[in-house]
Amino acid sequence: MKNGFTMSEVLITLGIIGIIAAMTLPSIIEHHQKIVTANKLKKFYTIMEQAILLEEAKNENIKYWLPTKETNFERWFNAHLAPHMEIINTKKVDTKSYQVVFKDGSGFIGYQTSLSEGNENYIHIFYCTDKKYCKYNVFDGKHSFLFGICKDGRFVTSLCTDNNAGNSSSESFTREELLKSCKYGNHDNADVSTPEKRHQCARLIQYDGWKIKPDYPWRPAILEKK
Repeated sequence: MKNGFTMSEVLITLGIIGIIAAMTLPSIIEHHQKIVTANKLKKFYTIMEQAILLEEAKNENIKYWLPTKETNFERWFNAHLAPHMEIINTKKVDTKSYQVVFKDGSGFIGYQTSLSEGNENYIHIFYCTDKKYCKYNVFDGKHSFLFGICKDGRFVTSLCTDNNAGNSSSESFTREELLKSCKYGNHDNADVSTPEKRHQCARLIQYDGWKIKPDYPWRPAILEKK
């Protein structure tokens, strides 16, 4: 006679395996999503920097060919940066904003502000890991992130005055400060959480070597009223 498992033992074993899988699968999926997101952010940053450098080789420093009121962002982008990128679709969002979709399905919505005194953030770029997440003025730190081109030509994560990555910005942030700002999105108002405007999240990921570390606030937190 050969010994074997009874039907009840097999069912119990399968049930235990199912429970373990149900408990671990969400964390595995989330970990994978974080890796994909960090890689896409790094790729986008590299693509933009390379496009600017390639165009600068033809038209000197970017600060001399930033868009003007007459050219606007759409015409400027298509003339200078689009030729150096793999783009599959573009569309005008409104009179100021322009959406670009890359070959990998990610994209961004960009628009220019007025080049006025004291306004360092000349071009705002709302990057999204998938085009379905692209929205004007939304950067939630999970599906969409804030980048910018400054009036001196720097391409940066977050805002121009908030970034000290290899530039001469007068403001420098510790990792703890970046982490707090990314967590609450409280750049505009320290007493109010803004989960759809988490300014420092892309900067934090860049600070960490384009990795999303275990303490990264994948989900925004809400400030408790004192």
